[in-house]
Amino acid sequence: MTGKFKTEHEMSKNKGPKYWLRWLTVLPDALLAGILATFLLHWILYSTLTKFIDPYPELPERLLSPFVMAAVFIWAGSRIAPEHKFKTALVLFGLLLLLLGGFVFLGLTGANLMGYQLYFQDGGIRSIMAFAGALTGLFLSGGISLVGGINKKRRS
Repeated sequence: MTGKFKTEHEMSKNKGPKYWLRWLTVLPDALLAGILATFLLHWILYSTLTKFIDPYPELPERLLSPFVMAAVFIWAGSRIAPEHKFKTALVLFGLLLLLLGGFVFLGLTGANLMGYQLYFQDGGIRSIMAFAGALTGLFLSGGISLVGGINKKRRS
């Protein structure tokens, strides 16, 4: 065999600018998708609940916003990535848990941020909903199956 095998580094050099731009924009686009999803959630809840309840209840939106933001952040980030979609979902899951853990730590210690003391509203249920949303986003990214653990067929 006379041909030279190309390393992964050499093969990655030949990919076009669209490939590298997609990798560059995974984090900001996933964050933007999560923010847009919360706007959509607000619109759906507002248009639905104001038909039945006169003062708009803020609690459903406060509870569902962290869930939707986390789920869409991880799911959209894994879809934007050109390769290694499940690994990207795992990295975004880790980043979200790191951020969530930092805020939980700051809330438990009563730290001050820009002159305001941080504390848990609604008994800390928002943190739990954000964690549940992160797990849901990881599940929706296609790498985890409820029956057999990690789904090797869809992991790409």
